[in-house]
Amino acid sequence: MLRIHHPPVKEATGRDFYNMSLNGVQTEPWFCRVSSLPYNTVWPGCQRPVHQTETASFLSFEMDEPVTLELSLWKNVEEAVVRPLSRNVKSQVSTDLRTVHVTITECGHYTLEINGPHNALHIFANPVSDFGVDKADPNVLYYAPGVHDVGTLELQDNQTLFVDGGAVLYGSVQVFHKKNVRIVGYGVIDGSREERTDDTQLITWGVDYPGIDLRQEDTLRAHIKENHTLDGCVRLYSCADCEIAGIVTRDSASWALLFANCERLECRQVKTIGMWRYNSDGIDLVNCRYIRVADCFLRNFDDCMVIKGIKGWDWVNQHHITVTGCTIWGDWGSCLEIGAETCADEYHDILWENCDIIHAVHVFMRIQNTDRAWVHDMVVRDIRCEYSRYDLMPVYQYDMKAPYPAWDTPWQPTLFHSPINDGPYSNDHILGKTSGVRIENIQIFTDYDMPAPKCRFVGVDAEHSCTDIVIENVSLNGRRLGAEAIDLELGEFDEVTVK
Repeated sequence: MLRIHHPPVKEATGRDFYNMSLNGVQTEPWFCRVSSLPYNTVWPGCQRPVHQTETASFLSFEMDEPVTLELSLWKNVEEAVVRPLSRNVKSQVSTDLRTVHVTITECGHYTLEINGPHNALHIFANPVSDFGVDKADPNVLYYAPGVHDVGTLELQDNQTLFVDGGAVLYGSVQVFHKKNVRIVGYGVIDGSREERTDDTQLITWGVDYPGIDLRQEDTLRAHIKENHTLDGCVRLYSCADCEIAGIVTRDSASWALLFANCERLECRQVKTIGMWRYNSDGIDLVNCRYIRVADCFLRNFDDCMVIKGIKGWDWVNQHHITVTGCTIWGDWGSCLEIGAETCADEYHDILWENCDIIHAVHVFMRIQNTDRAWVHDMVVRDIRCEYSRYDLMPVYQYDMKAPYPAWDTPWQPTLFHSPINDGPYSNDHILGKTSGVRIENIQIFTDYDMPAPKCRFVGVDAEHSCTDIVIENVSLNGRRLGAEAIDLELGEFDEVTVK
């Protein structure tokens, strides 16, 4: 079976770029806008200039059989790369250099990058599923294919929001102190109609309100209203036993999906795309526990998969968090990250595994411990990191009229970075520590003669350092790297063993 999620009639598409079919069925790609270069600034009171972005597109479909994509272009194809490279999906280019064929045999998330990463086609090949939803159930809110303006949609206990493939919800989904809520389906939740201004607050946090407890619903709602907090695409506050599955989130004015003080939550097969505005993170877990994030696609203009501790929520620790099977494209910041805010006493029992990071800017993986937390008992394993000759240097923009200055500057993102400091994003201004972290089976892919990957572990003193860190089995294009081949930077008090 092949079930294609066609864009609704009123939706913009990527038709200006090419014609396409899936197993011979004509379709059009969905439109999205993405960052074109790693040029960023601290919020300047205005949104990011559109000339720093580019148009891109995505396909969404369900499959339980091989699917062949045929793509006809109005330009010559000099290179056609399908990522993740670990999936070993090959493209076939016609002799006239104008048609590309790609056959996908397994469900997953892919990108087709023609003549480099710009204007990429993102391919969401989903498993066939109705998510076990009975549309006639009175607790089900069903949105059929088409365009729907929902504003702020707030869900209640035991409700299911089913956004079907081919549906677009313009607005935000909010859940406060609820249980057994499901947000499912292969449709799109689009945040593009929300504007960020100097009168809005990026997220709900209590930096300027010492001692505030945002776990209290009345306090939280009043705080959101008073500070005009942005809605993003999906917000779950102090929820339990919830599921988010299949959804595409697009063009958020803030963090796309924020889960604060949640427990026993599963987030799977979720996609973030079209994130080009300032601080458009992917999935942010804020002081959560017993969370599983699985098989997601995250492309964001800021950190993609982040575990944060935020003031006002820091009455509880972060623990028992698994991130697995994800495909990640970072246009700024970190792809897999703890921090930079680490306002909690402890982070522990955290697993990152079996992920493909297909593009990075600053760093592939980072434990950025800038507050009081003790980060410990963490495993990072089976992560595949793709470097490219197209990688660009991240630059902060201080003059809003200045063009991006580093087009021709060679750049190599850091593989792993674990700093401990009191930095610009610190809220506690109390130093933490990191220990008991195991990093193993890291595969690096590159299309150029790359120097040794950089790994940095830099603490402050004997009490606030990175200790009992093990790095084992790092390979570059299939060749295992010895300890001497890894560019390892340590502070005076940090302890790392490379095997």
